[in-house]
Amino acid sequence: MRKPLTKAWHQPPFPVLFLLLAVGLMAGYYALPQTLIDQVIVRYFAVVPGAHILDWLTPSYTVTSENTRILSPLANLNVLKGCEGTEVLLILYAAMIAMRRPWRATLIGLLVGSAVVFVLNQFRIVALYFVVAWQRDWFEAVHGFAAPILIVALCGIGFMGWLRLTAPTTAPAPTPAEA
Repeated sequence: MRKPLTKAWHQPPFPVLFLLLAVGLMAGYYALPQTLIDQVIVRYFAVVPGAHILDWLTPSYTVTSENTRILSPLANLNVLKGCEGTEVLLILYAAMIAMRRPWRATLIGLLVGSAVVFVLNQFRIVALYFVVAWQRDWFEAVHGFAAPILIVALCGIGFMGWLRLTAPTTAPAPTPAEA
């Protein structure tokens, strides 16, 4: 006689669900046409806001954007697919969805997480612009190592904070009645 399927078969554990979601989200992202990624995601979620911030921060230099580039007399920074923060955002989405919190807590986490990743990536773009402008030999270390680790670490800390805020509350155990 076969055992009936248990709840565990219907709900994979967090690591399995997280990996499935992360791989699926990444596959979906990388399946998008390159022109859509460059001209919409990279341009409007990384380059245009970054150029506006830099233009505001450097009033003596005009900073503009052109397609996936941030241009000024100081620096020319090309933002490529993968440098706009999408991967860390998709990993954060996968982690939050895989945790199976109430839908409202998950939705709020996804929205706040999106805003946090956007802001962190703008800091990264601004920092990389100044690195290119004034300390070009630091670019690879900041771009490929320090900035990604910092963003992932900060998102991890934010995720742990979200977990703590959304943790199910348990009622105190009843005390045994005295006889």
